[in-house]
Amino acid sequence: MTAPIADLPAGLKLAIDDVPPPDLRATLAREINDFHSRTVPHTARRFSVRIIGKDEALLGAVVGVISWEWLFIEALWVSDDLRGQGAGRRLMAEAQAYARTEGCHSAWLDTFQARPFYEAIGYEVFGQLDHFPADQTRYFMRRKLG
Repeated sequence: MTAPIADLPAGLKLAIDDVPPPDLRATLAREINDFHSRTVPHTARRFSVRIIGKDEALLGAVVGVISWEWLFIEALWVSDDLRGQGAGRRLMAEAQAYARTEGCHSAWLDTFQARPFYEAIGYEVFGQLDHFPADQTRYFMRRKLG
């Protein structure tokens, strides 16, 4: 749906999309990265560490993003069969070690289910959002990698 907005310059309109166009996220990422390259040099790259079973099945993985000398833990998952056996700790240790070799000094992440796990491996809360999701708290956590 589109609607004219009184405080926009003539000929411009505001559009609200219930379903954003498929290429919108990629376009925004390009525009944001272009802006960063002009204002605060920016590079970001993803990497992963995986645990693969004998049958090549994925049993656990962590995906990280390295940017501005920080590691962001984008996702961590361990199969039910491996939980409680140190697989998550090993994945995090490998991701953090890799990030250190790439020049990262610290790491950060957000979680609403695994705060005790991350605290046990050295992360501390630096912020939180209550009721995100409902009846939960999303914690923002960080740790030094040195």
